[in-house]
Amino acid sequence: MRAKLYVELRDRHGAVLQTRAAHNTVLQTGGRLIADLFTGAGGPITHMAVGTEDADPTSVTVAALGNDDGQGGPGITGDTAAPIPPDAFAITVDEPRSRVLVKVRATLPDAAGVGTLCEAALVSRQGGTDVLYNRVVFTPLTKGDDHDLTLFWEIEFPFGDLQWLAR
Repeated sequence: MRAKLYVELRDRHGAVLQTRAAHNTVLQTGGRLIADLFTGAGGPITHMAVGTEDADPTSVTVAALGNDDGQGGPGITGDTAAPIPPDAFAITVDEPRSRVLVKVRATLPDAAGVGTLCEAALVSRQGGTDVLYNRVVFTPLTKGDDHDLTLFWEIEFPFGDLQWLAR
């Protein structure tokens, strides 16, 4: 499985101010989320979230995104997560490349996620509990209260003989 994130920061007129692109790390909680689907216990991806922590982008044990200004105060004001409507997901089967491709995008509106951001995640929110599926760390960008931040995710799920993965 592979995934990547593309980020666009836009001003209130729609002009692109900054972009970022990065590959993601699936977290232990994300692996468990997918495994739980086999028993009917897993939940769907419902939100995207942003944070302030840029340490160890390959750590798989991260359980929550950061929200620290480096001096013990909040680094982000407003909501740090945005719901993803079910119709925001596009799923296609790419037979020649033996993969199912999931594309999703969501936007943090102007008053949400204000501050210096350097991480993002897809989240399953069930009963007030957030389970992080993945985490992406990117070069910091500063979102003002007059900016929209849109995150575009592409996630590939391979199919076919996957024995090569066990090596």
